Amino acid sequence: MPAASTSSPVRKLGAVGADQSESFAAATKQLRGANNVAELIVLTAESFVGVLDAPACTISRVIGDLLVDLVQHRREGPPARLGHGYLISDYPLTRAVIEEREPKTVYTGDEDADEAETSLLGELGFDSLLMLPLEAQDSAWGLVEVYGNGRRFEAADVEVARTLASSVGEEIERLSRP
Repeated sequence: MPAASTSSPVRKLGAVGADQSESFAAATKQLRGANNVAELIVLTAESFVGVLDAPACTISRVIGDLLVDLVQHRREGPPARLGHGYLISDYPLTRAVIEEREPKTVYTGDEDADEAETSLLGELGFDSLLMLPLEAQDSAWGLVEVYGNGRRFEAADVEVARTLASSVGEEIERLSRP
């Protein structure tokens, strides 16, 4: 049996707590068990909520300049705005996440927070956001939006989310093969 790879998602997490590391390991195992992309996306939203201890997560598909909500998982209450579409060009920070393929955070209490994002956060009932791309098929396949209340998403949250999103991208690739 070959030696364990140092590129294991759990090993990449660095200084996260043991509970979060265990939660992450369970999430990635569950994601690898998905039978199709639709199931994977549902499990992904649930995983981001659990691993980041967040109230909600929305996953959208990037289609040209359009972002279409595919699934939303909330700890409490019904999902909001499923199937809703947004013009990416109307949200400069979202566009930056998709084009640069780099995570971004928003906190409504920050003076320099993106107005388009804070306005939407207010409509949705949240005060913080972590956005990151789902990369597959050599592009930003989709967008993950993790919502928070009463907290900022910190650098450790971003790293955990980035590692989880990378695992999801690999699974999208695997499940999309003919």
